[in-house]
Amino acid sequence: MEIVWGERAKKSYLKIRKDICKKFTPKEEAEFVVQTFQTIASIREFPRAFPKSERKKLKSTRKAVIHPHSTLFYRIESKKRIRLLLFWDNRRNPSKLK
Repeated sequence: MEIVWGERAKKSYLKIRKDICKKFTPKEEAEFVVQTFQTIASIREFPRAFPKSERKKLKSTRKAVIHPHSTLFYRIESKKRIRLLLFWDNRRNPSKLK
């Protein structure tokens, strides 16, 4: 299954990595990268294994927890394509999630 990174997903992923670099060691950043790509591999293999988002604005969107502090939102576009939409820092105010 093809994985497509949306523009917002790219930006939010890089922002979280940058924040990790500022606050933690390179080891924690590397762990985040590994966890992210393991999660993406799981999504590719079992796209419906992760729950749908309960938020009305994110209808038909699924969420995969990468780490207790970060979640990946994605959408299954077809039988052959998944679009990564947004990486979210779970410590942020959820009311800002759109």
